[in-house]
Amino acid sequence: MNLNSPVYLVAAGLVSLAAAIFAAIGLNEPTMLGWTGPAPLWGRVGLVLLLCAPIAWLLAARGQLRSLWVLRNEPPVEMYVELERVKDSYYANLRAAPGETVLHRVPIYPPSATVDGLQPAKVYMDIESGKPMVLEVQGHRLWAMNRTPG
Repeated sequence: MNLNSPVYLVAAGLVSLAAAIFAAIGLNEPTMLGWTGPAPLWGRVGLVLLLCAPIAWLLAARGQLRSLWVLRNEPPVEMYVELERVKDSYYANLRAAPGETVLHRVPIYPPSATVDGLQPAKVYMDIESGKPMVLEVQGHRLWAMNRTPG
């Protein structure tokens, strides 16, 4: 299961939007939720929290949304990548050519396949921050953890 997939991202957004619609109806018409009088305080607080769900979703998913935008709209840069594992963390060391110094050391999510040695890669850079966001190596995508713009 790849949680970076746009399908999961869209599904979470739709669930948060449905919760906000439910909350808006509940705040305006509490009788539709089964309350005979005005909504109790705990009910109003819960509904206000549900109403904020799409905002929380946007804040939580903005990095993934930005990565997907960069992948679809920015041209890739040809580089060479070598994966490094430090304890439970993975890093992608990016070089312009074999034998040159490391230009970027990017923390990445654990890869789904093994990438051995120095490999050519297509690197999708965020034009605003100059950070690598997505790497394509041997037909596999590696997602950078530093997704927040800026």
